[in-house]
Amino acid sequence: MPKSYLCCSYSILLTLLVLISSLYITPASAKSIDWRKVSRLQGTDFINYVNSLNMKDQQAIDFWKRIPLSRANRQVNRLFRKEAFEIYMKKYPRPDKVSLNNFHTGIGTNIIGPISKQTLKLPFTELYPLADGPIGDPNLTYNVAYTIHGLNHPWLLNNADTAQWQANRHANVQLTVLDPKFDNNKQIAQIDNLIKKNIDGILIWPMQEAPTGPPVDRAAKMGIPTVSVDRLVGSSNVKARLTGNFPANGAQQGLYLVHRLLKEKGKVSGNIILIRKPLGSTADAMRTGHFLKIISYFPDIKILDSQHNSSNRLDSKSQVTTALGKYPQVDAIFCTGAEQGMGAVAAVDEAKRWNSRKEGKRIIILSNDDLYEALLEMKKDKIAMTAPYTPLLGALGLRILLKVLAGESVPQDITSPDLPMITRTGETIFGIKTVKVDDWIPYSYGRN
Repeated sequence: MPKSYLCCSYSILLTLLVLISSLYITPASAKSIDWRKVSRLQGTDFINYVNSLNMKDQQAIDFWKRIPLSRANRQVNRLFRKEAFEIYMKKYPRPDKVSLNNFHTGIGTNIIGPISKQTLKLPFTELYPLADGPIGDPNLTYNVAYTIHGLNHPWLLNNADTAQWQANRHANVQLTVLDPKFDNNKQIAQIDNLIKKNIDGILIWPMQEAPTGPPVDRAAKMGIPTVSVDRLVGSSNVKARLTGNFPANGAQQGLYLVHRLLKEKGKVSGNIILIRKPLGSTADAMRTGHFLKIISYFPDIKILDSQHNSSNRLDSKSQVTTALGKYPQVDAIFCTGAEQGMGAVAAVDEAKRWNSRKEGKRIIILSNDDLYEALLEMKKDKIAMTAPYTPLLGALGLRILLKVLAGESVPQDITSPDLPMITRTGETIFGIKTVKVDDWIPYSYGRN
């Protein structure tokens, strides 16, 4: 057989072996990553390393959530340390085994909100299920209350909707919904009043952590179980803590921005405005902290301004308007909530600044939460991405509280699954598949 033929055959065989072996490359596990090595990388070297890990979907999200803070961007590093985000991250519960990977697009329960009368699709009805009908002792009536700020806010209204829906499924459960209206002192007074009435159990959505600590301690002393929903309370005596996918939210916003800038420029550089929820709130700390960790790997990112507001659309618009007037070049606006995102859209609309970046590129708005209005703005290409965080958690929180009252054992920390990032059209971003905006609309809140 000719020597040239043997060489050609060997070359073809070698190529086939390489291709076949590449199909069986095991993606790196977040547990096996050399995080010290990662923290020393920056820019293109960091991106190349991430791509070499060949991670997909939840595994990739876990990597982005866990990456350490880098020193590559000094400004970002200083802001992260100044606001002590590491403290929040260390005490924030990690996903429990029941919740992890227990969601896929399409599952859920369609309801009409008993308070709002709006159409809702609850994504987590399969988590910690509770059979319809009486709970515990069928001869007893269980009186419980939910103190949740801001029923004039669509996210919080629909959150309360789901708790009431769950209560209505159990004949011997009486739920009272209370609104402290973003007044920490009023919420404290509500909890103390419920303790005096010897309520059977209390569900709490806190605006900020610290103020809720003493009243939760007082409830525990009287043997009244409390369950926090969405955000943490300032006490370890809470019976159970239902937390969500805040870490994934901030990570998703960061990795989308990196992906978008690389796609547009071939490098990660740009000027960013931060429009945030109240300082000290769990949502703000976790989302902003995880976002900053990711962009800390890129020295050419600059934060122009960082502002807080109480999830108020008009305040958000005013803050973005001021920033746009002050800075001629704004590449991205990072928002820690849908109201911040909608305010940013209104400000850019009014200023006619959508294509004001270099070479006429579009301003990138990174948003959170799955407000129906915001998803419509995504379809218009005004919000670039949304990291979804469903308000439809009240039902799950109430199920946990009712299980406690019925004598069932529940873990102290319960987390909702990481939800997929939403983009206008389906994309794959660092191995993570996004959900098309049209496919997520059924899960949105604030729909009539």
